[in-house]
Amino acid sequence: MQTFDKVCKIIADNMGLDADFNFTLETDWADLDADSLDVVDVIMSIEEEFAIEISDWEIRDLNNLGDLVSLIDNKQ
Repeated sequence: MQTFDKVCKIIADNMGLDADFNFTLETDWADLDADSLDVVDVIMSIEEEFAIEISDWEIRDLNNLGDLVSLIDNKQ
């Protein structure tokens, strides 16, 4: 499974989204109706799944899922 697919599954599971939610690389937190607690939960799950650490300032620089996928890939 590619990084994007894993990230989408983690987000859907953490946020209780339908399996048919249309994720794209341009999807951002606002598209997901995510609040700050949702973002923290998702990031913690991603850190665990990919065995990486994401700093607060890196989170602030994430504009969309494409940015998140790139960050993960660069840390592995």
